[in-house]
Amino acid sequence: MYSNKHLFLLLVTCTCCSLTAFVNVISESPEEKTQTENKIQTPVPSSVESSPLNTQGNVRYIGSAACKECHRDQHQSWLQTTHSRSMAKVSPEDALAVGEFQHKPSNSRYEVFVKNDQLIHRETQLDPSGKPISETEHPILYTIGSGTHGKGYIYRDNLVFGQSPISWYQETGTWHMSPGYDMPFHPGFGRKLNRECFFCHVGQIDRQSENPNAFTIVEEVIGCERCHGPGELHAKKHQGIDGLNAIESSKPDLTIANPATLPRELSEAICQQCHLQAAGKASRAGKDEWDFRPGQRLTDYRIDYQYQLGDDSMKVVGHVEQLHQSKCYQETQNLTCITCHDPHRAVEPSKAMDHYRSICLHCHENDNCGEPLEKRISLVDNHCSKCHMPQKGSEVPHTAFSHHRIGIHLDDNQNNQVIAGLTPVLNTSGIDPSALERCEALAKFQVMQEDPGAPEFRDYGMDAARALIQLKNAGKDDSDSNTVLALLANSQRQPAIAQELAEEVVQRETTPNRAMIEAVRLLAQLAYQRRDYQQAIRHYRRVTTYTQEPVDHFFLGICEQNGGNSKAAIDALTRTVELAPNYVDAHRLLSAILEKNQQSAEAKKHADLADRHEARLGALSNANP
Repeated sequence: MYSNKHLFLLLVTCTCCSLTAFVNVISESPEEKTQTENKIQTPVPSSVESSPLNTQGNVRYIGSAACKECHRDQHQSWLQTTHSRSMAKVSPEDALAVGEFQHKPSNSRYEVFVKNDQLIHRETQLDPSGKPISETEHPILYTIGSGTHGKGYIYRDNLVFGQSPISWYQETGTWHMSPGYDMPFHPGFGRKLNRECFFCHVGQIDRQSENPNAFTIVEEVIGCERCHGPGELHAKKHQGIDGLNAIESSKPDLTIANPATLPRELSEAICQQCHLQAAGKASRAGKDEWDFRPGQRLTDYRIDYQYQLGDDSMKVVGHVEQLHQSKCYQETQNLTCITCHDPHRAVEPSKAMDHYRSICLHCHENDNCGEPLEKRISLVDNHCSKCHMPQKGSEVPHTAFSHHRIGIHLDDNQNNQVIAGLTPVLNTSGIDPSALERCEALAKFQVMQEDPGAPEFRDYGMDAARALIQLKNAGKDDSDSNTVLALLANSQRQPAIAQELAEEVVQRETTPNRAMIEAVRLLAQLAYQRRDYQQAIRHYRRVTTYTQEPVDHFFLGICEQNGGNSKAAIDALTRTVELAPNYVDAHRLLSAILEKNQQSAEAKKHADLADRHEARLGALSNANP
C-alpha cells in the first residue's frame, strides 16, 4: 500500500477544501482478532466440488521437500521450470563472472568480486575528477530471478533486506544497473525490500513478526504450495491420519488445490497473485496478500487497478489485462494461463514456436489466418505468436516480453490519451461497495506517490481523502485507511487532525505492521515540527528499530542533539551516512557536533566529505538539467 518513499514528504496539490470540515473522529474499539487453532479439524467435503479444503486457515504448509517424497515425477519436471529458480542462495563457486564497470550517468563505479568466500557487490561514488569519495559494499545472500532474462541480487543489513544496484543480464552477458537505477540519481544500496517485495519471488516467509521489514525466508523458490496450497491436509489424508482417509474416494482430491480442475477465475487467481502487474493495488481491510491460498478469489485479499482512459478504454500494460482483452479469451471459457504455460513442463526454446502454434491450432484452422501461407512463412516462418503476440519492449533493461493481447497489433496510441481514473482489473461483483471505495482510495494514494507531480493524478489526494473520510464517519475505517488519511491531513496543513488519526492507529495496533510504522513516523515528524524533541526522540527511536531509512536516523540525530545527547546524535548521524554516503546535510551536521565535542580530525573528515559529495551532486545536476 505504501511505497518506499517517505510518505510524510508527500504534497497534495489540490487545496480546494479543508479536511477539518469533513473529519468526524470516531473512537471505536477494534474487533479482537481470533487466534488460529493449531489443531486441524476433520473437514467436511464442500458442496462445491472444486472448492479445495486446504484453503482453511489452520491447514499448515509443509514445504516442497515433503511433497517430493510422493510426487517425484512432478518434482523433476518442476525443476525444469523458471519457478524452481525464482530465488537462490548465493554460492561463490556458482557465481557469474566477476566484473567491474563505470556507470557514467551517476558517476559511480561498480565491482563484483569474491572475498572471504562471499560474493561482494561494491559501489564507489566518484568526484568530478574521477577520484573515489566513498565506498559501500555488501555480501550478497541471494540471487533473485530465474536467469532467463537476468538476475538481481539481495543483501541483508541487520534485519532488513536490500537490493543491489546492479544486476546480471543474460541477453547481453554483462553487468549493468538494476531496473530503475539507470539514471543519474538513484538509491544505490538504499532500496530496502519488505515482505511485499518478495511475494512473487519466494515460496514462503516466516511472518511471526508483524514487522513487514524483518522476516525470515523459509522456502526460497516458488514451490509446490504456492500453486497447490498448503499440503498438510493432503499429506495426512494419504497417510491415513486423523481419519482423513474417509474422503479418499473424493474426485477431484479436495485436500489440495489443482489449478486444472478449478473454475477459471480461481485457477487464474493462482497465476495472478504474481503475474498481475497493475497500475495500483490495495489490500482488503485486515488482509495481507501473503494470506491468499490457491482456490480462493484473489479479490478477497487485494484489489488491483488499471488506468481508465478518457474514451472509456483501458490503458493495458500487464499480461493479465492484455489476455482479458483478447477475443480468444472472451469467446471461450477454457482459455486460461495454463492453456499455454504448463507449470510442470518447461518448453525447450528450439520447440517453443511449434508448441505455441499447436495450441492455437486447437481452435483455429491452419488456413483461416487471413494472410496467404507464403507471406506468413516469409515474414514470421508461419509462427502465430510472432504476429499475434509480438515481442514488445519492457521497462526492464535489455529485455522484451510477449504481448499477451492475442490479436492484430497496430500502432498503440494509448500513451497519448488522458488517464481519467482507475478501474479494477478483475471482477469485483459481490464485494461490498464501501470496501471497493476504500481500496480505490488507497490505490489512488499509492499511484499519486509514484508520480506526485503528474497532472493526471492532481486530484487523487483529495479524492482519496473524501472517500476515506466518508468511511470513517460511517464507522468503517481501519488502521491502513486512517494512516493514509493522517498523511493526507498533514499534507493539507492539518497537524492536529493528523496527530489524532496517527495516535489512534498506534493505540489500535499492538504489532509493528506497515500502518503503525508509518503512523509512528508521522508522529515523530509532527513532534519535530513543534520542537517537542523528547517526544520526537521517542518516536524516531521506535521507528528506527523497525526500518533502516537514512532520513529517520538523520532526524533522530537532530533531535538527540537538541535534546542534549551528543553521543546519541553522533551515533544516529553516523548510521545515516553509512546508509546514504552522499547525505550532505548529515555529514555537515555530524562535522559540527564532532567539532563541538573536540573531535576535530573526524569533524574535518566529514566536512570534506560533505564538500566533495556536494560538488559531485552539483556536477550531476548540471549535466542533467
